[in-house]
Amino acid sequence: MENILITGGTGNLGQTVVKKLSDHGYHLHLAVRKAVGDHAENVSYYQTDVSDSGQAEALVGKIATGKVTIHTGVFLAGGFEPGDLAKTSIDDITRMINMNFATAFNVAQKLIAHYKTVGGGKLIFVGAKAAMDSKAAGNSLAYSLSKQLLYHYSELINESEKRAGITSHILLPGIIDTATNREAMPDADFSQWISPNLIAQTIENIIAGNESKDVIKF
Repeated sequence: MENILITGGTGNLGQTVVKKLSDHGYHLHLAVRKAVGDHAENVSYYQTDVSDSGQAEALVGKIATGKVTIHTGVFLAGGFEPGDLAKTSIDDITRMINMNFATAFNVAQKLIAHYKTVGGGKLIFVGAKAAMDSKAAGNSLAYSLSKQLLYHYSELINESEKRAGITSHILLPGIIDTATNREAMPDADFSQWISPNLIAQTIENIIAGNESKDVIKF
């Protein structure tokens, strides 16, 4: 049974991803900010703050004890804030980077060190299609900058670590069709939004070796 480490697994997208991977028989290790009760079948919870490097290191060390190998890291933790160039402060940018980039960077860095001892592994990040479009990105500057960091970080990992059997993948969805987004944008055309199930299936395809692209756009 492969071991998958997931951040943000209790969020709107995360719940769909967790169900998909659990149904496929993977053993999931979820980093959560708040206690959620006892472990479920094939799912273990670890209360921690992965925006803190020390806690991220302790998390990976706790999971990868004995002969346990972590095969994939899936990074779903994050958040969104609007704000154009005129209204965005450096504090806004710092907050979005901590939420969307640091939570992934800290764990991925520790996983890379682990992967080098076990012959490789996979990293899966979730960016944003709009963040890569300069015309759209300006309406959510801090958020877009944090997601652009994820994109370039994934590129750098592939450039430097593929020889070690480590691959990084980043998904670039448009607006994800979640209850939270529908409530925030009730007049939008939901038919143009991206299904969480599609994203979850894509993540499972990467883990199973049925999808090898480094960048996947929806």
